[in-house]
Amino acid sequence: MRRTFDFFPKFLVFTFIVLSLSLFVCGKSLENTAGESGESAVGEKPAPVAASSLVELLPSAGEAEGWRLAGEARTFVPDNLWEYINGGAEGYLVYNFEAVVTADYETEEGSLQAVLALYRMANRLCGFGIYAAERAYDARYLDIGSEGYLTDNALHFCQGPYYVKITAFDTGAGEKLEKLARAVADRLNAAPKIPEQLGAFPTEGLIDKSQRYLARDVMGHSELKNGFTADYKQGDQEFKIFFILHDDPDKAEQSFYIYKEFMEKYGKNVELHTGADVPLFTAEDSYYGKVVAMQSGKVVLGILGLDDPELVNKYLQQITTMLSRQGLV
Repeated sequence: MRRTFDFFPKFLVFTFIVLSLSLFVCGKSLENTAGESGESAVGEKPAPVAASSLVELLPSAGEAEGWRLAGEARTFVPDNLWEYINGGAEGYLVYNFEAVVTADYETEEGSLQAVLALYRMANRLCGFGIYAAERAYDARYLDIGSEGYLTDNALHFCQGPYYVKITAFDTGAGEKLEKLARAVADRLNAAPKIPEQLGAFPTEGLIDKSQRYLARDVMGHSELKNGFTADYKQGDQEFKIFFILHDDPDKAEQSFYIYKEFMEKYGKNVELHTGADVPLFTAEDSYYGKVVAMQSGKVVLGILGLDDPELVNKYLQQITTMLSRQGLV
């Protein structure tokens, strides 16, 4: 069914396919989505993985060309993660952190040392989420795991529910770090693929490696959870697209009005377009500029920073079509 909205008064009639989106990911509740075999939703209490099982995933002698294990492996779980990354533990717990094993490695000739940290999150979506939260956009990306990159002295990648970080004590050792990383990737019992929800983002104008999954604090609001964002550029105009998944339309409606009230407090020119067949508002954000947000079924979606009404119309139609094609309807 096609609906017509006059949400850009006097200069745009927005034709939009209204999809009654019944969204579940991997058979799990979307209110706190997660994603792969043995997965739990963000916010649920997953069956804990045995930290000792992660030790078995570390490359042993001869499995990582030119590297050897130096010392005993150490493991941490949610209750004591702060002992390993004091000040940063909360950011991992948000993504359903289960356990981490860390170990020191050195090259066989002893000229280079590195620390390997293998994190196990609840599922593929959570693994990607924490990886993307720490992703370096100016790094050199590698074809490893689901996605990975190399900096001057570190290599990070995600694969299934795993997030791997290898940090060397010297720079310029990228080739050696890659050998160690690939030895780890080969031992992980997880398919190297990106969460399918990210495929809902239109490809035209998409800035590569900008997609993120946010377990909470979507658009800077603590009550907005389970969101996906991506950055775009068309000509000289840069903008952001987002969507937030929910269990049912009532919860999506709550999020829509939470976001609207947030913009009324911190933005300006907020206008609820009551003539639309679905809840929709426009506003001005001091950072992003133009805001268009709407609710369709179980989804809240929108565009930030795009002033062209025709492009807004085009992108919102495309993203809902993509969600439908994924079977998320």
